[in-house]
Amino acid sequence: MHDSAMPATSVGSFGPVEAVPAQSVRRMVLAGPGADVEDVAVDVLPALIGGKALSAALAGHRDARRRDLGGAVCVVLVLGLCLFSGEGYPTVLQRLWPWLGRLRPALALRPPVSAAALSQARTRLPVAVMRNLFTVLASRTLKEPARGQRRFGLLLTAVDGTVFDLAATSAIAARFAVPAGGRFPQVRVVTLIVCGTRRIIAAVLDSSAISEQALWDRLVSQLHSGTLNLADRNFFSMNRWRIASATGADLLWRVKNGRRSVPARVSQELPDGSYLVLLRESDAMLTARRKATGDPKTPRLEHITARMIEFVVTVTDEAEHKSFSRFRVLTTLLDPETHPAADLAACYAERWHVEIAYKTIKSTLRGPGRRMRGQSPDLAEQEIWGLLAIYNAVIEHAVAAAVDLGIDPDEISFTAVLRAVRDHLAAAPACDNCGQHTTPTRNDLATAIIAGPRNTARKPRTSPRTTQDRKTQKTRKITYTIKIGKANLPRAT
Repeated sequence: MHDSAMPATSVGSFGPVEAVPAQSVRRMVLAGPGADVEDVAVDVLPALIGGKALSAALAGHRDARRRDLGGAVCVVLVLGLCLFSGEGYPTVLQRLWPWLGRLRPALALRPPVSAAALSQARTRLPVAVMRNLFTVLASRTLKEPARGQRRFGLLLTAVDGTVFDLAATSAIAARFAVPAGGRFPQVRVVTLIVCGTRRIIAAVLDSSAISEQALWDRLVSQLHSGTLNLADRNFFSMNRWRIASATGADLLWRVKNGRRSVPARVSQELPDGSYLVLLRESDAMLTARRKATGDPKTPRLEHITARMIEFVVTVTDEAEHKSFSRFRVLTTLLDPETHPAADLAACYAERWHVEIAYKTIKSTLRGPGRRMRGQSPDLAEQEIWGLLAIYNAVIEHAVAAAVDLGIDPDEISFTAVLRAVRDHLAAAPACDNCGQHTTPTRNDLATAIIAGPRNTARKPRTSPRTTQDRKTQKTRKITYTIKIGKANLPRAT
């Protein structure tokens, strides 16, 4: 596969966007349509990205020929296609064209290009540029909200994967597999998010034929000390646990419940009902690792001490009907006094933030049932990175509003922020000559977001997850009760 073409993102920071002196803009206008403005830190489309981010994404890229739809302009239009998902090329061009004069001033004097011209321009934009843009946005250091992001003094992160449907072309199907029984090729995406804000800080993608676990192996290096990572039970293996914990991050991973599902033996029962366990690489795990490395003599991994918490979640609805779910989590946090078992069990529920992030991207931003527009593998991949970048840009505005108001980011409606961003771009910038109206500013956008509707306080409730369940069940108000249970694992000898 094309691993090298899709590296995981890294964390960094970028400074504030710089203003462009008036004489610089005048110089660009006089230079005509061939003027190179990609290196100018101009605040392009403030609702989406800053000039620094755009310049960083385009570093090393040079257009083969000077065109109206050069790299910088095309990046913005691809973002617009992701932001206004469901609207056609002509509509998106009409909405964004007035803003593009701030990026390439000569465009302000011309009518929008055709949909065919934009379609051709997209084929000239390397996938790496959109991936770089996502990386830059994911790397920006934000002012952290006081609520929802940290537990035990650690930044909470969560990992999970999802798939996106792509156009059913032979070229796309050759790179991105069609799942058994499926109709469309699918791309698999695995992301690392910050719980509380649900902001994506790293991502990898590949064909749906590649497993979530294999993609996580490419992403694990993005973990770092000072964080507590949450993962579902499909991610655990002895080797993955060892590699993830070696990054310095603490882990709180769910594992399977069966007596033989986890290669662990109890070495000590702790006062809070949790257990210290000795993890031993099973024969099956060793065989799989030897097959993956191609070395039949690969030695067995050394034993690792971890802490296991078994607990039962009781769900009680308004009619006093009860259901029970058993969980088993492993953690690197070994001290029961500083990290009580009940608190860690409750903390694992924060992993659901990554599921909410995917639902938001698919249902609210992209729109339910929609596939990517791109008719080639590169265009489909280009669009996925654009969708993730736009999601992060909207999240940044939501987080900024929450910080300013001193509230939990959960109270800021992503739908309301998305609507405010779209409305902001629908208000065309003022003409420099006529001055009949003023150009919308970042402050205008921030004001609209803060004045927008808020999410109501989240009430515990449960909804049927499968299509079949939804035929007979409905969303119900519930209460959760967590009880620490006994481990059914063998004792260490």
